[in-house]
Amino acid sequence: MRACSEMPYHIGVLLKLHLSEAGKRLVAVNDGAQRSVYNHLVACNNEIYHLKKTADFVPADRDRIAYLKSVTCNAAAIKNALPYLYGKDVDCQTVENGIRNYRTAWKNMKERHTGVPALHKKSAEQTWQTNCHYNAQSTGFSDGTVRFVDRHHIMLPKLGKVRCDGSPKIIDMLLSHNEGTRIGTVTIRRDAAGEYWVSLQISSETPFKQALPKTGRQCGIDLNLLDLANDSDGNAIENKRFRKVSEHRIEKQQRSLSRKAEAARQNGKKLADAKNYQKQRRKLAKTQRHIARQRDEYLNVISKRMVENQDLIAAENLKVRNLLKNHCLAKSISDAGWRTLLSLLQQKADMYGKTVILVSPQYTTQTCSHCGHVLKGKYMLPLSAREWTCPVCGTHHMRDQNAAQNILAKALIVTAGAALT
Repeated sequence: MRACSEMPYHIGVLLKLHLSEAGKRLVAVNDGAQRSVYNHLVACNNEIYHLKKTADFVPADRDRIAYLKSVTCNAAAIKNALPYLYGKDVDCQTVENGIRNYRTAWKNMKERHTGVPALHKKSAEQTWQTNCHYNAQSTGFSDGTVRFVDRHHIMLPKLGKVRCDGSPKIIDMLLSHNEGTRIGTVTIRRDAAGEYWVSLQISSETPFKQALPKTGRQCGIDLNLLDLANDSDGNAIENKRFRKVSEHRIEKQQRSLSRKAEAARQNGKKLADAKNYQKQRRKLAKTQRHIARQRDEYLNVISKRMVENQDLIAAENLKVRNLLKNHCLAKSISDAGWRTLLSLLQQKADMYGKTVILVSPQYTTQTCSHCGHVLKGKYMLPLSAREWTCPVCGTHHMRDQNAAQNILAKALIVTAGAALT
């Protein structure tokens, strides 16, 4: 059976775990072990960076650099430098996944400018990454080290048989989709509210969903903050603003958390040992998680509906990370979930046989969709202008609908060029 990366179809599945106290301890042990591998690499490479400045003149620094390289060169060297990684409770994939996470951090720094990898601190959240292994004769994911026992139980490394909860529809689909399917990376996580989850990366040689029938329709969508999105047909999708609706409740819980933290410090307690503080912290985490789930559910419904009704969807390829640098709009942009919506559209389009094209947002708002005239300089539209009239052809435009029409036109040019090649 081929590796996950070589298979054409991929899906992610999230399940809730019900762990015993022994299982929770194993998650904590492996989270700490994986974090220590990452921090070991960060610390050694930071020291090497500083020592290289004087290594040409100080022989002791050259010897130290050689030693640091020897304890970070491969997984065996790291385990010898950190002997507790040989413990029976530590998963065999811990070192390899820690090294991979460190390399991914450097890759993100170079490609996404996320900053130089820094030390990871211990927190209320815990993450343990492992992998599912198969033998040469395996044909489906029921033969791996991670597998479903039935609809409510799953086998996991070190943890054994664990009770789990998830969508019965998705689990039944996976149980009937065994042939030519395998599980790749497995992430066991404790969230800030103290609940445990497992996410499975599943790949297959055959599609997980049947392609939706073609409708012969296409549209462009313009993302904004007044409405979540406006399409080229003049329809608007409401921006629910889930965070803003619950902001008063969050602020009240945050003030309570601050008071309990101050009380714990006055009593000489560590926050990790302050029961009232931890109780309030979990309450706040559950509220924030509820808001995130509301937003995700809403965006999932919207994206599924759009993919069902359109064969081609065009949208702006927004750099949301850069837009969040605007401190006046950062909270509203985060609350809208633009990037999540675009990602869901792409995922569902791939799954159901539709097409999503992301185009450059340059001049989509300032261009007349009727004659192509571009407003520039002092004639550029301010953000407050919701309607405008083209000075060349006299066409009256609604700002967001006009932008959506320009986005669709750009996407059609892209598809026409792809068809010619």
